[in-house]
Amino acid sequence: MKSVSILMCSYNGDALLPKTILAITKLDVQSFDFVELVFVDNGSFNDLQALVKTIWNNSITTIKLKTVLETKKGKTAAFLTGFNMCQGEYIIVCDDDNELFENYLIEGYTYLNTNSRVGVIGGCGTPVSDVEIPSWLKNYLSDFACGPQAKKNGNIFPGRNVVYGAGMWFRASVLRKALDAGFQFIFDYVKDDPSLKKMSNGGEDGELCWAIRYQNYEIHYLETLQFNHIIDKHKFSLDYLELLKSRKSKYTLLGQVYRRALGMQTRSVRNYWQKEILYIIINYFKNFKFKKSYLVDETIRNLSNLAFLFSYRSNYDAIINQLLKYKSNFN
Repeated sequence: MKSVSILMCSYNGDALLPKTILAITKLDVQSFDFVELVFVDNGSFNDLQALVKTIWNNSITTIKLKTVLETKKGKTAAFLTGFNMCQGEYIIVCDDDNELFENYLIEGYTYLNTNSRVGVIGGCGTPVSDVEIPSWLKNYLSDFACGPQAKKNGNIFPGRNVVYGAGMWFRASVLRKALDAGFQFIFDYVKDDPSLKKMSNGGEDGELCWAIRYQNYEIHYLETLQFNHIIDKHKFSLDYLELLKSRKSKYTLLGQVYRRALGMQTRSVRNYWQKEILYIIINYFKNFKFKKSYLVDETIRNLSNLAFLFSYRSNYDAIINQLLKYKSNFN
């Protein structure tokens, strides 16, 4: 059966939901046997399920709708709740600020169906906004889940290891196999640590890519997967950009354990956080430059990462060891 599930999670996304939901109702689904939207309200202030149902009932579409409330905050919890409700062979992750182009289903399904070793494909988001988009955004497109994710279609490795979650396609069976084999999202650890609440959202897209890569599937980019990424004006502030950069730095730091574990031959580690701290220090001096951007920005970033890693040391070995155990199922 030719089937696809569209998974959308939202926390207080009232303002943009009418546009994103309407775009889904306009997708070309004529050649599909089954298409559904699984919408997860992640404990929002307002009743987003009711809002989505109202928009849906006023639209003309053959796509099925499922809605659910997940009260545990954080994208990972909402994602897993929605994933467990999905019935499609392939799944699209559509954020509540994404407007998928009409041919999104046809392009993605055809690509995955004809490339059996591809586990994930990422698309290309175009930034749109109700206000003028600042010129500096072009230097941070990937941070805002926009722009091309590779120079050409196909395997993104070694230029990249993951694609951003907005508009991502993946094989449902492969993630289910990962979860059955004991895979756990690292950022579940993060959410449960009171000292790291600012990292409670995001990061799960990269983890999903790694979980599938560990099963020897490839991660690809497909430029014909086009969507608009609606950016609210508050995200164009320098404060938001600094927060985004800080989060990305820590996501990268914590997420690199996937790369480390993938290359390890051992089945367990002890006090590995000490090696990571040493690596950060050596890498800082190895790339040292007498430039303001390095002496100020890089110094601050590295000191922040060192402090973060030290505060997280008690969880670090547990994370790597669960990845090593998970990896052993596919060696």
